[in-house]
Amino acid sequence: MEGIIFDLDGTLWEVIESTLESANIIARKYNLPEISKHTICSVFGLNKVDSAKLYFPNVKPELGLKLMDEIVALNINNLKRNGGNVYKNLKETLIKLKKSYEMYIVSNTAETEYIEAFLETSNLKKYFKDWIAASSLNISKGEAILKVMRENYIKQAIYIGDTIKDLEAANIANIPFVQARYGFGENLDTKYYINDISELPNVIKKLRVKI
Repeated sequence: MEGIIFDLDGTLWEVIESTLESANIIARKYNLPEISKHTICSVFGLNKVDSAKLYFPNVKPELGLKLMDEIVALNINNLKRNGGNVYKNLKETLIKLKKSYEMYIVSNTAETEYIEAFLETSNLKKYFKDWIAASSLNISKGEAILKVMRENYIKQAIYIGDTIKDLEAANIANIPFVQARYGFGENLDTKYYINDISELPNVIKKLRVKI
């Protein structure tokens, strides 16, 4: 195995409160209904179009996308200043994995700056070789995984994510999937999973035998 590809939200960090605040600032700006924390959590991992439908179900699609752009921009600025909640044991795990593997990030976010806000504020940028914001390129997460693999000459990889959309993306790319069960997804009953990021090196050892 040559590469480990990570989802971002619900896998490497969570930014619920920052996103909730940003979303409702924009909702109030346009006199729209308040967005619940439940809705915020259900949107992580979706692309911009699907996110807009859940945030603003009663507005025209083009307006919903405009509002999503405003939310993302506001949230990125906030995260650049304050950072997010990086999951416990992440840095120690990345240090271990970096000895043997190149690591990448593929997220459905609409802006590369969002991923870079994570990398800069967490001081973890040096552990990742490349990253893609799939919605910014108008491609699916599965296509983004394939793009990372193609551009970095990766023949064998795994994808670490937390939701059914992440599992579907791994299936599109035809690579093994490891569910981060501590994230936003339901229990997917996957063969490989982790309840804490620190468990990943041992799961990868099992995967290496299978690949």
